[in-house]
Amino acid sequence: MDKQLLLEIAKSINCEYEIGIWSETTDFLERQKNISFFEIKYNEGHFQLNIKLSNFNLNEVKSIFTSLVRFLEYNSTLYVREDKDSSIEYYFLSSMLNKKGFLFHVIFQ
Repeated sequence: MDKQLLLEIAKSINCEYEIGIWSETTDFLERQKNISFFEIKYNEGHFQLNIKLSNFNLNEVKSIFTSLVRFLEYNSTLYVREDKDSSIEYYFLSSMLNKKGFLFHVIFQ
């Protein structure tokens, strides 16, 4: 699976804004001691989440991301990771059986 396929699948899911997803995400991130800063926005059918870690490394990113997925996910969940020079990015799609769901673009630095 690649990012383009995941984004194509997301088009068949109702990913309109849900205040519950925003508030659950904020609540989860506020409890993480190793996050020095985060910002969440909703734009054009997806949430954009920027996370700055106190100690940026792959293991820390994986730990926080998998915990976030377990905290938020619905019945079906897909994600793709992209490693960049100064960041690690995930595209994360989760949906219920009725095709209501959410799409995240998560950037760790």
